[in-house]
Amino acid sequence: MLKSLTIACGLFLIAGNPPLYSQQASVNVQENVDVANGKQDTILECKLGAAKNVHNLKNLYFSGQFSEADVSEIKRQRIKRVISLRTSGEVGWDEKGAIEHAGMEFSIIPFKSPDSLTDEVFQRVRETLGASQQKTLLHCGSANRVGCVWLPYRVLDEGVALDAALAEARVIGLSSQVLEAKAIDYISRNQAQQSVKENETSVKPGINKNFIDPDMSVEDYVKRFEIESREVYLARDAILSELAISPGASVADVGAGTGLFSRMFSKSVGKKGWVYAVDISPRFIEHINRQADAMGLANITGVLCAENSINLPPHSVDVVFVCDTYHHFEYPKSTLASIHRALKPGGQFVVIDFDRIPGTSREWLLGHVRAGKEVFRAEIMDAGFALDDEVAIEGFKENYFLRFRKK
Repeated sequence: MLKSLTIACGLFLIAGNPPLYSQQASVNVQENVDVANGKQDTILECKLGAAKNVHNLKNLYFSGQFSEADVSEIKRQRIKRVISLRTSGEVGWDEKGAIEHAGMEFSIIPFKSPDSLTDEVFQRVRETLGASQQKTLLHCGSANRVGCVWLPYRVLDEGVALDAALAEARVIGLSSQVLEAKAIDYISRNQAQQSVKENETSVKPGINKNFIDPDMSVEDYVKRFEIESREVYLARDAILSELAISPGASVADVGAGTGLFSRMFSKSVGKKGWVYAVDISPRFIEHINRQADAMGLANITGVLCAENSINLPPHSVDVVFVCDTYHHFEYPKSTLASIHRALKPGGQFVVIDFDRIPGTSREWLLGHVRAGKEVFRAEIMDAGFALDDEVAIEGFKENYFLRFRKK
């Protein structure tokens, strides 16, 4: 009999094949064919001490919470990484310390409620699982969250059909219909984005390369963005006043950068509202999340977006705010489509950007911004938005403020 974690594992085949049973067997497990190498991917049901729902697929192990006494057994199985999805306070012992003391890597990608399961969580799991081929254990409390976040990785990164991957995820431990729906929504949006991107050409290749650089210095941008000589920083209070954000509203700060406006919006929406700080830069998102924690701003969620989508669910926000960022949309058609989907009916879409005027604008602006206000306005209106007004902001010399509504 096959073994995993030194305990007998039940091997099960479905789709008409008779199952093989061990004493621990209780469920059928999906078998898929790896088209690339012709090998079969088989999920093994295992036991690991006190942990629930322990399974193995190639170099990945999935489980509920294990005990401190199980750490030495995990190491004996040559597992190199342990990834926890549990939040602070869910584990009553020093799991990180015990794992690292045993010589293994430990990382945490925490979420608990469906609201805390953001696109960034899915993205981080996908990046972490795809980072290397070393043996990895992914766990939460019961393996419900594990099955949920593994599902997109299985479909989007390993190319398994959704129905087959969903059957596997349920076997692994996915039991929440709400989490399952969020995972499927994330998969659908990413597949749609890829499809659109394949039919859309970048309007400014490489314009965001500095922001996606893992060595990008956030502090350098804080000094550049949060300074009185920058028009939008100097006019920040006037901008906020014109937005007239209501308490309880949900706001997407797209191209949030260092988080200047996200922090201001946090106070405007209050405890019953929410702010999604959306950016393509992982370093900016890390900075925003750290600052929100340090300042006690519990209603801010950092969202790592794609180059062609803001990665927010349909009808999830009342306001989308884009400040000095529209000209960074490398795929404006698909990005605008994602903004249109994310806004609630009649939602407000505000764009502040540089007014590119040949013969008048400074040389840097002419080279950096691909088009003028009229072109951007037409693109946005073609995407299903109606222009409400152009707002005059005191102190604006190079910038303009356009307010649109979702039709």
